[in-house]
Amino acid sequence: MAKYTLLEMTQSILNSMDSDSVNSIDDTVESIQVADLVKEAFFEIMSQREWPFTFELAELIALADTNNPTKMQMSDTWNKIKWIRYNKKEVQYLSPSDFTELLDNRTAQAGIVNGNGIALTRDPDYWTTYDDEYVIFDAYNSSVESTLQQSKSKVYVAVQPTWTHTDTFIPSMPEKMFQLLLAEAKAQAFINLKQQSNAREEIKVKRGRVTMQNEAWRNEYGESKYNRKVNYGRK
Repeated sequence: MAKYTLLEMTQSILNSMDSDSVNSIDDTVESIQVADLVKEAFFEIMSQREWPFTFELAELIALADTNNPTKMQMSDTWNKIKWIRYNKKEVQYLSPSDFTELLDNRTAQAGIVNGNGIALTRDPDYWTTYDDEYVIFDAYNSSVESTLQQSKSKVYVAVQPTWTHTDTFIPSMPEKMFQLLLAEAKAQAFINLKQQSNAREEIKVKRGRVTMQNEAWRNEYGESKYNRKVNYGRK
């Protein structure tokens, strides 16, 4: 198995269709169309599930807003938050309703709990989001910091896939997924550009989807742990 550039995949598809050879994805109308189909196939594959290779450790964005000391921001490049830790401690997610109820049931005490129900003497235990953009925590240690700090936050997130439409671009995915990408794009190219199906490539697509569904993780123990249905944060 190997990783392929966009040009290499475009050339492979054109060759399978007995089309003119090209030295760049922009050389002919057909090569432009094929390269676009490779891009479409990539994003279609990426949308099918939360692929493990899209996850990474990151930090929440600090706002340094003393009027909202427990409010932090998600990055625009994140698709999903799996978990949040603050100051090396896991912070539990609550639904907006449960989070609001938690704060409303707290009694204000000078220097202990403010009028909004935010605890003032410890790191947060809970978080929620009301708008899928900002994260709200239930506490901060006001004797140590005036607002929650980016450097103390740690999140495990799925990052949005990116694409650069150039000859040398190599899609960010494991090597074993390139055959599926190539088969998906090739099958669609035959339908769109030749008005005929390619049974062989369609079989490859079906086989590749099954394989990727079962073997997305290189870590043997990752699948059962991180491919659960419960997800919070951005979608």
